[in-house]
Amino acid sequence: MFFKKISKLFLIFICFANFSFAKDFIVLEDGFDSKNSLIELFSYKCIHCYNHHKFGTLNKLKKELPNLSYNLYPISLADKRFGKELNELFAFAQAKDMQENKDASSEDGFVHRLADYLFVLHFVKKQEIQNLNEIEQIALNVLNVSKNELENFLQSNEAKKILANYEKANEFAQIYGTPTFIVNGKYQIKPEALSSMQNLLKIVSELSKNE
Repeated sequence: MFFKKISKLFLIFICFANFSFAKDFIVLEDGFDSKNSLIELFSYKCIHCYNHHKFGTLNKLKKELPNLSYNLYPISLADKRFGKELNELFAFAQAKDMQENKDASSEDGFVHRLADYLFVLHFVKKQEIQNLNEIEQIALNVLNVSKNELENFLQSNEAKKILANYEKANEFAQIYGTPTFIVNGKYQIKPEALSSMQNLLKIVSELSKNE
C-alpha cells in the first residue's frame, strides 16, 4: 500500500513537471525541416538580439550541446528597404559556413561576421544602410563575394531553399517577435521562458530530444 502511494505521487510529480515544461514552448504546425538544430530568428535592429550576440548565446549553447546545428534566420520584415538584399547575403554566408563545417555559433564563420557587422553599424556607429551600393560593399568586404558571384549563387537550388526558410521565418517571428528560438524546426520557445542562460540551455536540451 505504501509503495502504491509512492508510485502514485511519483506519477503526479512527473505529470506536473511535464505540464510545467509544456508551458515553455509551442509546437509549430508547419515549421522547418531542421532536425537536431536550434534556429534563432533575429533582426540586427533588435537590441535583445544584439545582447544575445554580444553574450555569445549560440556559442555557449554549442559548447554544451555540440551535436546540434545552429542557425540565424534574419527577419526581412524588420528592414523594409533592404531586407530582401540582406537575406541574400545571409543565405550566401550560411552556404559558405556549411561548406566549411561551421554554423552561426562559429565566431569565425561568415554568418557571425555578417551579423556582427550589421549590429555594430546599427547600435555602435548609429548608422543606417542608405543604398544598394552599400549592400555590395558589405558583400565584398565582409563575405568577399562580388555582385556577379552572389547573383550566380542566388540562382542555385541551395540558395532558393535557404531563402524560402528565411521567408517562412517572418511568419513565426510575428508570434513572439525577435529573438525567437526554435528547436528541431518545430518547437518555438516562449520569450517568458528565457529568464536565464541556464533555463534556455535546459529547455533546448530537453526539446532537442524530441523528434
